[in-house]
Amino acid sequence: MKPDEYNFDPDYFMYDLVQMQEQLFYFALQLTEDREDALDLVQETSFKALRNRGRLHNNDHIRAWLYTILKNTYINYLRSSHYRHLIHDSDELNNRASPSCGPEGAPYEELQKKELHEIIGMLPNEYERPIKMFLSGYSYKEIAMHMDIPIGTVKSRIHLGKKQIRKVYTA
Repeated sequence: MKPDEYNFDPDYFMYDLVQMQEQLFYFALQLTEDREDALDLVQETSFKALRNRGRLHNNDHIRAWLYTILKNTYINYLRSSHYRHLIHDSDELNNRASPSCGPEGAPYEELQKKELHEIIGMLPNEYERPIKMFLSGYSYKEIAMHMDIPIGTVKSRIHLGKKQIRKVYTA
């Protein structure tokens, strides 16, 4: 056993976890680009860290451990059905009933979804198609197979497409 291998103190763990909340929030905000989603992500990360704190044997590694939990939680969120429904077919967006059909039917949210769909539609096809497939739940590997291009190209096109979408939103 190394001297620092079990350098774990529960009091320091709680202190460090509380101190890291703001840093975790800003990291989550970079990933989600939405304040509420970032707050949810930090809360879920903190919960998982508390539930699994017995697995952390050295307080010196808490920062990397928390960032890993947050990143993996975000990846799982992206894979969830909640996120896959972000982009709807344009007919579905236009045929939504009244704004009173629940929280998803809020007019502002519908406008945001429609605007995002339109922005993605304005991208060159080489970016539009992989982004739509990714948001529909396809993996990078599946997109690469459907488009008959290398997986690195898929990742690059999705990244560059997102970059163009961000430019439109910040303009």
